[in-house]
Parts: sequence; C-alpha cells; structure tokens
Amino acid sequence: MAEGIQDRRRGALWVAFVLALGAVLCNAAFFVSFPGQKALEWPSLLFPAAALAALVVGMLRLFRQPSGGRTASSILAVVTALVAGLAIVGFFHARDLPASHGAPTVGQKVPDFTLPDTSGQPVSLAQLLAPAARGAAPKSVLLVFYRGYW
Repeated sequence: MAEGIQDRRRGALWVAFVLALGAVLCNAAFFVSFPGQKALEWPSLLFPAAALAALVVGMLRLFRQPSGGRTASSILAVVTALVAGLAIVGFFHARDLPASHGAPTVGQKVPDFTLPDTSGQPVSLAQLLAPAARGAAPKSVLLVFYRGYW
C-alpha cells in the first residue's frame, strides 16, 4: 500500500521529466524543417514552464510525507531541472546566429567565378549563364555549398 502512495507522489516528478524532454524536442524541431511546419516557439516556452511547475508540485508532495525514497526522487528532480534549464537556454540562445554582413542578399547578382567541374576542367559562371540560342529562355545556376570536414 505504501509503495502505491510513493509511486503516486513520484508521478508528478515523472510528468515534469517528460515535459522537460518535450521542451528539448520542441527546440530541436526548430532546426529540422518539414514542408508546412510552423515554428514551435510557444511550446518551447510552455513545456519547460509546465515541467518546472510539475517539479515543484512533485517535490512538495514528496517532502510532506515522512517516508523514504527521497534520494531517487531528488536525483530525478535535479535531472529534470537541468533538462528544463537546458531547454530554456536553448530557446533563447539557439537562434543567436551571427549576422553575415558580407553575404549576398536574395536577388543580388553573384560576382563571376571559375571552379573546376567533376572532370577537373575550369568552368566559369559566365560560361554557364551564356545564352544557348537566340530567343531562348535565360539560364539559371543553382549553387550548392557543402561544408567540408574541419
């Protein structure tokens, strides 16, 4: 009987832990975009707030009763607080990307450059954009940059 009461008091701590994990996942969803996905900004703040509220409720329930099992619950509470804190810090600082002052803007013409193609032959941007035939539609070039291994 006492074990069932102890599990019920720990339930709020487990709910707090799951909510804190949900907050981290909401922040991770910011970096993974799917077609039609909207920003998960509000859940990224609501989940850790709810986790911290459930954490306080769980700790109050746990320490009001004079029974054992507080060590494992306290460890769970500390881990939950750290995860919720990580989610809050991630919400405010993960979007702090430095401004790129020298980057071209949308619609700005790219300066001409020459790079080797897959066979090693030099190809310039002007060659790729040269009209193939009179009256043909203008050509376009898609530039893809892969980050190298550092």
